[in-house]
Amino acid sequence: MSKQNTVQGVLTGMRRGGGGGGQGRGQGGIRFGNEPGMRPAGMSLADEESMEQRMLAGTGDTDKRARHQHDQEVFHTLLRHHDQIQRELTRLPDGIRSLTTSANPEIVGLLHDHVPAMHHRLEENFGLRFWDPAFPEIFAQREKVRMEVTLVPNGVLVEETSEDPNVVILIQAHGAVINLFVQRGFAQAQEVSPLPDNYQRVLGG
Repeated sequence: MSKQNTVQGVLTGMRRGGGGGGQGRGQGGIRFGNEPGMRPAGMSLADEESMEQRMLAGTGDTDKRARHQHDQEVFHTLLRHHDQIQRELTRLPDGIRSLTTSANPEIVGLLHDHVPAMHHRLEENFGLRFWDPAFPEIFAQREKVRMEVTLVPNGVLVEETSEDPNVVILIQAHGAVINLFVQRGFAQAQEVSPLPDNYQRVLGG
């Protein structure tokens, strides 16, 4: 069975047992779907929706709206069940190596969906979390980032590197933030990810 079919089967199973609105439960009790109020303190719902609509309108591709919704649902589901995820982060001279795993096959299926999807979004400059400084910077520096994603039976192995020392600082900071997502779930995802003092921004702000 292909990876795509496996992932789709996991997601279908999650939705099948639920009460609508993308909030299904899989056989393992995993609730799939978006969480309300996923925005930082001080940002209104109107501001968040306006920012997202500008991003989606700028793509010129209606299919990306569905992709973005799906990506959000997968991300929120992983945050909701962060206590079932383990992540090992290794700092390399030119970046990071991370191994993100789970003993739950449903969570593994979501990791197999989420990580390649984020890699693809980076390649095509399909941004997200525009309110969070570290994420727009990663997308702005995307042409200097090399990312290798390997799906393993219990999760995902990623090597993210750069030949630019400034981008290496950004990659390592971003890797540390993802570790915090795994440790703290939604509590961390609603916070701004600080950029290191020694990182030279390429965007304003």
